[in-house]
Amino acid sequence: MHLATRLFSISIFILTCSCFVQCKKNNNASISDNPYGLPNATQTGAGVFACRINGVNFVAGSVPFYMNYAQLVKDTIYMNGGIEQSLHFEGVGLFIKQIVSIGNYSIDSVKVGAAYTTDSTCAGISSQATTAFSKNGIIKITKFDANNKIVSGSFNCTFSIPNCDTLHITDGRFDYQYN
Repeated sequence: MHLATRLFSISIFILTCSCFVQCKKNNNASISDNPYGLPNATQTGAGVFACRINGVNFVAGSVPFYMNYAQLVKDTIYMNGGIEQSLHFEGVGLFIKQIVSIGNYSIDSVKVGAAYTTDSTCAGISSQATTAFSKNGIIKITKFDANNKIVSGSFNCTFSIPNCDTLHITDGRFDYQYN
């Protein structure tokens, strides 16, 4: 009888501990990695492209004029994200030529670049798209998996647009399966 009571107590202890571990694990899965409400930075090919532009969240979605994708062409990786607002669209594009591995890539507009495209101007809606190129910033590749065709990372950069505000891109993150 003493052995049965002891085994029962041990079973209850193990069950209780596993419940606490499971609860803690589930709570951690919902914790955001940023205080701004952007999608979490992932490395699974989840189709995420998001950042903050002058403190406002920019989360890429489905738009007719600007596609959200990553593509590897020869040795250059392209990552793009866009949104369509009520009367205009905005897009951010990144590229790295001669990508070989994870690491930090400084934006220089030649081998590593960032572009911001919109059909909105400082004066209002335009009939033509305007593109500005960043001259500084960092694109950090945190995962470059050629077998599963996944590219993930983060980015920060600045765009100076003539006759407009300077755009400060912060807290950027992307996670795509590339073609």
